[in-house]
Amino acid sequence: MLAVSGEALLRGAVTSALILRVPPLIIGLTIIALGTSAPELTVSVQAALVGQTDIAIGNVIGSNIANILLVMGTMAVLSPFVVSEASVSRDGRFMLLVSALLVGLAYYGVISLFIGSLLLAALVIYTVYLYRSSNDAAHSAEAASSAEENALPGGLWVAIPTLLAGLVGIVWGADLMVMGATQLARDFGISEAVIALSIVAIGTSLPELAVAIFASLRGQAGLAVGNIIGSNISNILLILGGTSLVAPLPIVGELAQRDVWVMLGVAVLGVYFMASKRRMSRLEGAVCVALYVGYIGFIFAV
Repeated sequence: MLAVSGEALLRGAVTSALILRVPPLIIGLTIIALGTSAPELTVSVQAALVGQTDIAIGNVIGSNIANILLVMGTMAVLSPFVVSEASVSRDGRFMLLVSALLVGLAYYGVISLFIGSLLLAALVIYTVYLYRSSNDAAHSAEAASSAEENALPGGLWVAIPTLLAGLVGIVWGADLMVMGATQLARDFGISEAVIALSIVAIGTSLPELAVAIFASLRGQAGLAVGNIIGSNISNILLILGGTSLVAPLPIVGELAQRDVWVMLGVAVLGVYFMASKRRMSRLEGAVCVALYVGYIGFIFAV
């Protein structure tokens, strides 16, 4: 439900924006980049509302790990790719910066309302910077192509109902995901953090995985990698920032001592692959997927 509803929300929003003559570059930097993070946001907010903060934090950390090891690894297995140096030098470095920031917040122990507001402000500033630095013909053409690919036929009569249906489905799916994750943890004696890092994170990363697979098959790996980097940035700044407005988010236990470090290490690995100025091979993709399988097996085993 989350995957299908997320796709419906994204396509409905993009189509509405195109019809209302919103510039394609704005659509690419905001609606497309943030739309694929909608499942993570709704799951984390729902978890915070019912006091399951480990699910809210673990969902973000687990999704960022899955986006690079599972999603980008799967892309390379399907079709080896090269990423432009500009994307790595700007967006990749910022992803590393916000990942390191989350490690620092883990040592601090909690993401408060004030800290969450600062995270949201940082996202706004970064988005404005992206718009100003990318406002040229090449980026505008790429954004227009991406927006048109996600558009629906039929005009607003189709776009608006699709958008609303996607929104309802995401909220409902998030509620089911949190209830199911909590019940699984109780039934099997597994911590909610482990469930969030694995099952919940994979479930909410399905939109990114779908985008990556389609992009690889169409030879547009650059767009998919940009979506992965943008999603990882949004997960930390938007989702944790937005969720902290609902309730403070303590980062404790294994999430603070182990998993944020794994997330940072995976981010470094992903940027290394992207910055090597050569194709990310099928072997490297397979290694990433194998590392992800090993990580999931490890957190369940301990």
